[in-house]
Amino acid sequence: MARIVHIKIENFRGIRLLEWIPSRKVNCLIGPGDSCKTTILDAIELALTPRSYLVADDSDFFDLDVEKAAKITVTLAGLPAEFKADDRNGLHLRGWNEGLQTLEDEPGDGLEDALSIRVTIDSSLEPRWSLFNERIGDASEDPPALRYKDAKALVPSRLGSYADRHLGWGRQSILTRFEEAQSPAAGILAKIGRDARSAFRKENPDVFKETVAKAKAAASKFAVHMRGEYKAELDVQGLSISSGGISLHDDGLALRNLGTGSSRLVVSALQYDGGDTITIVDELEHGLEPHRIARLVRYLKKERKNPDTQVFLTSHSPVVIREAGAEDIHTVRSKTGTVTVTAVTQAAADLDQAQRHVRASPDAFLARRIIVGEGRTELGLLRGFDAMWTVAGRDSFAFLGVAAVDGAGNSSATALAQHLLKLGYDALVLLDRDDPAPEATVAAVKAMGGRVVEWPDDCSTEERMFLDLPWPTLQALVAYAEECIGSDAVLARVNNVMAEDGLAALPDLSLPAGLDTAGFRWTLGKAAKGKKNQKKPGWFKEISRGERVAEIVFAALANIPNQPFAKGVAYIRGWVDG
Repeated sequence: MARIVHIKIENFRGIRLLEWIPSRKVNCLIGPGDSCKTTILDAIELALTPRSYLVADDSDFFDLDVEKAAKITVTLAGLPAEFKADDRNGLHLRGWNEGLQTLEDEPGDGLEDALSIRVTIDSSLEPRWSLFNERIGDASEDPPALRYKDAKALVPSRLGSYADRHLGWGRQSILTRFEEAQSPAAGILAKIGRDARSAFRKENPDVFKETVAKAKAAASKFAVHMRGEYKAELDVQGLSISSGGISLHDDGLALRNLGTGSSRLVVSALQYDGGDTITIVDELEHGLEPHRIARLVRYLKKERKNPDTQVFLTSHSPVVIREAGAEDIHTVRSKTGTVTVTAVTQAAADLDQAQRHVRASPDAFLARRIIVGEGRTELGLLRGFDAMWTVAGRDSFAFLGVAAVDGAGNSSATALAQHLLKLGYDALVLLDRDDPAPEATVAAVKAMGGRVVEWPDDCSTEERMFLDLPWPTLQALVAYAEECIGSDAVLARVNNVMAEDGLAALPDLSLPAGLDTAGFRWTLGKAAKGKKNQKKPGWFKEISRGERVAEIVFAALANIPNQPFAKGVAYIRGWVDG
C-alpha cells in the first residue's frame, strides 16, 4: 500500500523549510502553538488532493513573500504495480532506501520504487500539481502530472473539527467513496423528483393562480407563443434533489445532529473501514472525553481494517500522548521558519526509556519549557509558587509556556531532562541533595544547555526550608503538618530524630523561640523529610501538600533574599521569565 516516505515543504505559510521522513504507521505531531503542526497536515493534503477550483492567497506564502514560490513535495513508496507502468508513471520513478532512510533520484537495485508529487504555488496564486525528480527539475514549463485516476486513489481522508459532512452522500464524503460501483441512486433520485412534481400538481392545482394569470397576460402582450396553459409546477432541478441530500439517520434522526465527539467517532470508524491508505486527523481529542480519546487512539493503532494505513495527526492532549506510545510521537519545533520534526524515540537512550517518560510525564511534552521537580514535594511547591506569583501579578507558567512535572527521583529527573533537551525543549531541573543524582548526569544536563537548581549542604528540600525560613514560618509549617498527619505523629517523628541524635524528647509542639538553633532546625527538617523505608514518608510528600506549603512560605521569601532556599526560588522565577 502507498505510504509517504519523505516530505519537503518550502516557503509555505509559516514554514520556510521542512524536510521530514515520517514513520510508516502513526505520526502524532505535538508541540507548542504556532509550531506549524496543522500546516504540515494541510501541506500533505494539498499535495495529494489536486483541485482545479483552488485559489491560494498571499498568506499561503512564507513571510507573505509571493516572489518565492511555495513548494510541497511528497514522495510515496509502496505504490501499486499499475502506477509504475512505463505508460503511466514508470519513467518518473525515484528510489527509496528504507534501511538508510535516503531518497535517490533514480530507481535501482536494493531501492524501493518511489514517486514524488509536487504542488507549486507562484505569484499567480494558482497551484500547479506535477510529478517531480531531478531529471525533470524546476525548469520544465510543462512537467508531467499524475493521471486523475491515479491522483484520486492517493487522496487522503481527513477528519477535521466538523465531521458531519461525512455522514451524508455529498461530494468527497467517506460514504460517497464507498460507492465504488455504479449505484442505482441516480435513478431513484430522478423518480423521487418526478413523484414530487406529480404530488405538487395534485395537491393544490390552483396555487399561485392569480400570479400565473398575470404572467399569462404579460406574455400575451408581446405575442409570446404558449404551447398550452401556464401553471405553477414544481421545478425538480431547482430543488437540487441529489445524493448530497441523503444522509445517515438513526430512527429518523439525522446522524449529523449528533454531538461533535460522537460524529467524529462514527466518521473515524467509517474512514478506517473504507481502507484509505493515508489518513489525516487534526486535533484528535476535539469533542471527546478522555476515555473516548483512549478508545480512538487504540483503534487507530491496532484495529484498522487496513493495517498499512499511515496516520498523520496533531494533538494537545496528554491522554493522546499517554495512549499513543513513544514510537508514534513526534515533536515539532519552528525557529525563524525552519521547522524540524523529531521522533520522541530518537532522543531517548532506548524505546523503554522513551515510553516511561511519555507515560509518566505526558504534560512535559506539550509545553515549550519544562521544570522537572525531583519529586511530588518539589512539584507541589512549583505549582504553589506559580499560583502565588499569579496572584501577585506575575505571568503564570501556562502563559509563558512553562510546565512543571514530577521527575520521580533525582536520577529519573535528570534522565527526563536530557531526553527533553535532545528534543529541543528548554529544561530546568530542581534537585535535592540528600540522595544526589550522579554528577555525570547533572553535568550532562548542564552541557546540553539545561539548568540545574540544587540545595547546598546536601539538603533535601524540606531540610533546606527548615534551615532558612523565619521561625514563625516554621511554626506555621509544623502546624500544617499536624493538620496533615496529626499532632501525635508529628511529635513522634520529631522525637525519633531527637533520640537518634542523643537529645531529650520534646513534651509538645509549642516550639518556643528558644529552640531556634541550627541543630534543632536540622531536626525538624529531617523529621519533615521522613525516611524512604517508612510506611508513612515525609510530612509534605504529596503534590497538594506541596502547594499549601508554597502558600505558607511565599510571603517570607522576601525577608530572606540571601538564604539558599530563597535564592533557588528566585533563580527558578528568573528562568521562567526567560
